[in-house]
Amino acid sequence: MILEENADGVRIITLNHPNKHNPFSRSLETSVKDALTRANADDSVRAVVVYGGAERSFSAGGDFNEVKQLSRSEDIEEWIDRVIDLYQSVLNVNKPTIAAVDGYAIGMGLQFALMFDQRLMASTANFVMPELKHGIGCSVGAAILEFTHGFSAMQEIIYQCESLDAPRCRDYRLVNQVVGSHALLDAAITQAHVMAGYPASAFINTKRAVNKPFIQLLEQTCEASKLVHKAAFQARDAQTHFQNVLGKKY
Repeated sequence: MILEENADGVRIITLNHPNKHNPFSRSLETSVKDALTRANADDSVRAVVVYGGAERSFSAGGDFNEVKQLSRSEDIEEWIDRVIDLYQSVLNVNKPTIAAVDGYAIGMGLQFALMFDQRLMASTANFVMPELKHGIGCSVGAAILEFTHGFSAMQEIIYQCESLDAPRCRDYRLVNQVVGSHALLDAAITQAHVMAGYPASAFINTKRAVNKPFIQLLEQTCEASKLVHKAAFQARDAQTHFQNVLGKKY
């Protein structure tokens, strides 16, 4: 589900789901978490770049083929626990982390991108947080966006459910840099090398202090979000959306 390579001390983790839009299936989540753990433990790795692949999306969010099967309360609770664990696995990396976003970063894919120290975006890419118009709870996304970008920006993004192109993402400061799609990975590696050059002790301890309240926020929102998602799935609006997207595959 992933590809791993090294570029002079930078570990490049490429999401490689069979679907080019890289939906977060259980297996992709596990592969990403394991890869981040390996990179964090490897002393030869000084920074990490996560990329969706050439002419592919960073991530279109949760895998509808799996999410559509969520019906029991315990299944929904386990799914939210998995999502929170995935996000925390990025925040717990004590080295510089860069997200290189091309194609789409939708819902869970956008939230995942917000876990990284820096985000670079292809000029043709789009961010979207469309959950509410599809009958899916957005409490985790709301908590993340309020923490990272403030209450008003969070309200606009989760309630408008609009696709955000590169200029709008820059306006919201969702990304740190916009480059052409062909230059995205190289630009991310360059930024990773810059940050990898900082003295390690200062960086590691500062990052740990910066990310601690973010990690705590995710833990705090976890239980409330389980209630939100259970209520949303019981209303079955989300299942109608999944059926419309998947068609005969539903």
